[in-house]
Amino acid sequence: MLLLLAGLAWSEPVHVDLRQDEGERVLNGILGDDASFWKDSWEKSFEDKVYDLMRLKSLETGYVPMISGEGLEDFAHEVVVETVYERNVWLPRHTSGTKIVLPLGSGYDSSVGAEYRDSFYVLDLTVFYATFPQRMYKRHDPETNTTVLWFEKLKPEWVGDRWSAYEASMKNATDTMETRWLGSSIVQVDDVYGMFVVSPGKRRRSRVSFVSKLSFGDDAGWIARMGSQMPGVLRSGLKSGFQASVAIASEIQKTRSL
Repeated sequence: MLLLLAGLAWSEPVHVDLRQDEGERVLNGILGDDASFWKDSWEKSFEDKVYDLMRLKSLETGYVPMISGEGLEDFAHEVVVETVYERNVWLPRHTSGTKIVLPLGSGYDSSVGAEYRDSFYVLDLTVFYATFPQRMYKRHDPETNTTVLWFEKLKPEWVGDRWSAYEASMKNATDTMETRWLGSSIVQVDDVYGMFVVSPGKRRRSRVSFVSKLSFGDDAGWIARMGSQMPGVLRSGLKSGFQASVAIASEIQKTRSL
């Protein structure tokens, strides 16, 4: 079984659970048969960049983009996982496309069978701000030293009584954030899902592959719906996010080596 670009076999067939049907089908399609899923997709390779491959797959519901690379540096596996799972709050330091990443809570999701971290995102998409709460799960396979961190849009019923506290924190974050102009539009993302796969690299110690799909509902307006599905916008966003994550990993690794 190919696992994105790593060519690694898990000790058992890997399956990630989501409450979102399309997301579960897409992510498991990639994990189960990477070559088949990406067949007929747009693809481009790069040299001397922190990423070396991008893909764009067209579905009936929109595009699924992917970016993969080894960061041009020997990052320890645990540093990459920490970057994705815990230090996503540092993304606004390194990319203007991410305005806010607010930690909300963490725990173990028995329905999915994995530990999780809940966060609130505000993305700066130039003409408006996009917001969504997200739950990210983590699972590690020690035999292949591969970690999958997958995510989906968080729903109120998953956290029960804690949702009121979550909601208050999210509202305060958007009410107090600085915007480019008075009355800047804030649009809620209708759905989001994706995953990071951290595995041993071929040239460097670690490789990370990132897949994400974001969509807006009819009430968001045509600019949000159209803009979020433009290939150029998707590729630009992936590159920016990947470069920012590499910068965070470098920051963590330098601190550990002192």
